Amino acid sequence: MSQQYKNIKTAENVFTIIEKIEQLDQPTCSELTAHVGLSASSVYNYLRTLEEWGYVIRNDGRYRLTLKFLQKGRAVRNSYPIMHAATEPIDVLSKVIDEYISVFVKEGVHAVMIHEANSHHAVHVPPPFLGEPFHLGKVPQGKVILAQMPESDRREILSGNGLDSETTERLETELEDIRERGLAVDEGQSHENIWAVAAPVKVGDEIYGSLLISTVLHRLDERRANRELPNLLVQTVKEVEHRLSRYDFDDLYSTGDPPPPECRFARRSGSVPPPHPCDKSLSLSCERMT
Repeated sequence: MSQQYKNIKTAENVFTIIEKIEQLDQPTCSELTAHVGLSASSVYNYLRTLEEWGYVIRNDGRYRLTLKFLQKGRAVRNSYPIMHAATEPIDVLSKVIDEYISVFVKEGVHAVMIHEANSHHAVHVPPPFLGEPFHLGKVPQGKVILAQMPESDRREILSGNGLDSETTERLETELEDIRERGLAVDEGQSHENIWAVAAPVKVGDEIYGSLLISTVLHRLDERRANRELPNLLVQTVKEVEHRLSRYDFDDLYSTGDPPPPECRFARRSGSVPPPHPCDKSLSLSCERMT
């Protein structure tokens, strides 16, 4: 049973104003007042407070959000070990296969994209979803995570999804198939005309997230859809899992871009590792595909 809480109206007002500033595209105080249901003086006081804290900036009487949100978002994104372990492998793979690849993590009941790689010639699909949440039970990148979760946790998420018993049972069967195969394939069910394949990233009992390759359906032939892309995705996942199991990501930078490889992939003992044959396996196999 979920714990009851008292909604803090002041906090709710702050987040309402922040979201309205984004939606209204640099509104004035009067324009905000008309949309948030507060007095002009209250809205003004909230704006001045946000301005003092550096989250809002005023220019010619109009307000916009500052890049401080980007700073905080990057710090959160870089706190996920998969962000550092997956960046290089998916960047390499994207250039080789000319397709769009993305990294997702579990946040509550959602799968959230934290990184994307897109080669120069690839079709950019889906549209930029960086940071946008997708329910775990509705997209392939979420289903592969959901399929790997303990049964009790999985059932709790599905029970709060608003699905009837028949749909839930059908989804459970699908998740069982995904768990056995280690992949989820989507042929336009989540996004029209978009084909996608996803795989979980897991070391031991810990689920770090998922990787997703997506492209438009007309770019695919049977061999590429059934063998080439799924096999390369699985190989890339193995490389990411190898890095996660071999290196210590606990003390990485909390802000800014991921550190260079010699810092990112320091061994758990603290020394810089020599090149490892597995680190080159993806590149060598990809070269054979070109």
